[in-house]
Amino acid sequence: MREAARPDPAGRVLDAIDTISMWGAWGSALCIVSILGLIVAEVLSRNFLNVSLYFAWEFSAYLMGAAFMLGTAYALRAGAQIRVNVLLENVPKPVARFFDLFSTVCAIVIGVYFTWALGELTWLSFVRESRSPEKSELLRWIPQFPLALGSALLTLQTAARLARLLRGEPGEDMRLRIGQDIE
Repeated sequence: MREAARPDPAGRVLDAIDTISMWGAWGSALCIVSILGLIVAEVLSRNFLNVSLYFAWEFSAYLMGAAFMLGTAYALRAGAQIRVNVLLENVPKPVARFFDLFSTVCAIVIGVYFTWALGELTWLSFVRESRSPEKSELLRWIPQFPLALGSALLTLQTAARLARLLRGEPGEDMRLRIGQDIE
C-alpha cells in the first residue's frame, strides 16, 4: 500500500491548532450541559424539597462565560462567528484580501492583549487567593482560568487563520458548520 503524503510542517501545526480548538468546543459543550444540570437541579430542589441551591445561579454564570470563551476558537475556524461580508463582497478581490488580512492582524493584536489581561487577572486572583463575594466563596481563579484559556485558544486560532490566508487557503472550514446560514 502506498503511504499518504504527509502535510508540510506548517500544515501539521495548523492541524494541531484545529484539534486544540475542537477540544475547546467540547469543553464549551460540557459547560452548557453543566448549566442545564444546575438549572434542572435548582428547579427540582425548589419544587420538591422547597430548598434553593444557593450556588446554582452563580456557577451557571461562571459556566456561561467559560462556554462562550472556550467555543470561540472553533467558531472562528468553522466561520460561524458573526461577520458582515458586505464590504468584502463588493470590492475587487485584492482589496478584499487586504481587508481580510488587515482585520485578522488587528484581531491577533486584540487577542494577545485580551489573553494577557485575562491571564494576569487569573494569576493575581490565584496569588492573592481572591474569593467570590457570594456564599460559595469559590476561589476566583477557578472560573477565571477557562476565560483566559479560551482567549488564548481564540488568539491561537486567529494566528492560524492568518497563516492560512497567507498560504492562499481559506480562513474558515465550512465543513465544520452545523445548521444553515441565514440569508
